[in-house]
Amino acid sequence: MKRGVTFSNYPRIPTALFVSKSRHSKFGESLGQKYAFIRSHMCIRGDGETMKRAGLFWAGILALSASVCWAQGGPDKVCEINVVRAKAGNSKALEDARKKHNEFHKAEKDKQAILIWDVVTGPSQGGYLSAECGMGWKDLDREAFDQRDAADRAKTLDPMVGEQHTSYWIFRQDLSTATETTSPTKMMTVVHYFVKPSGLVQFNESIKRINAAIAQTKYPSKPSRWYALANGGEGPHFVAVTDRGSFADMQGPEQSMIDMLKQAYGNDDKTLQTLREAVDHTMSEMMNYRSDLSYVPAK
Repeated sequence: MKRGVTFSNYPRIPTALFVSKSRHSKFGESLGQKYAFIRSHMCIRGDGETMKRAGLFWAGILALSASVCWAQGGPDKVCEINVVRAKAGNSKALEDARKKHNEFHKAEKDKQAILIWDVVTGPSQGGYLSAECGMGWKDLDREAFDQRDAADRAKTLDPMVGEQHTSYWIFRQDLSTATETTSPTKMMTVVHYFVKPSGLVQFNESIKRINAAIAQTKYPSKPSRWYALANGGEGPHFVAVTDRGSFADMQGPEQSMIDMLKQAYGNDDKTLQTLREAVDHTMSEMMNYRSDLSYVPAK
């Protein structure tokens, strides 16, 4: 484990399975492999020039998708997310190993917090999620530290890990109504939105329009943080992360979101319809914070 659930305040579309895939995992395919698959299937009957044009077309689509997913002012704020499962019967041993590995980070005076969560619903139920957030891309260039970290993990964590999936996410402050924090609440919910490439602009604008209506009407929804996948899985892929102090916090406002939007924009408002048309499917999870397994550096 190296160095994020049911529902947000935003509307859900049909649920589906989510599995994170990355360069650190022996599972799944890379973005390059997916592009190669698309290229081979779209161009199999064309001549060389047709294949070239189609290849350039899909490369352009992928580049555009990435730029729209990440687009916002200022340097990226990056999260490294790891989802792991213990080998059969080794959950307690994995937790003990996590605590032991935290001593390595403490001895190194590592300034990066590593927050650990139990995944209690969804496809990764029974696993553990670790999150390191608030980094810049350059902060990941720590080769000497990474070598020492890998050596310690090989002795502590790795023997207990059955599966691991790593992914990198960009904090979308322009879509968020909450800020990043190193003081988690007891629970967290995450809703995954798998967006149609053709609907990226509409998706981003719909979320911003909903947030503006929330502010205008003083709608009492729970604030959420939005992240866009940068590397490690299928996309375009966004998540809405909402802190919850208890199950009671799952209760939404009495006024429905659609009525709130009508209050803000009039009875003919189509914001939710536009959002739904931009999304292919969703998936939700719930997680419990594990302070006993997390590493939080001394201030």
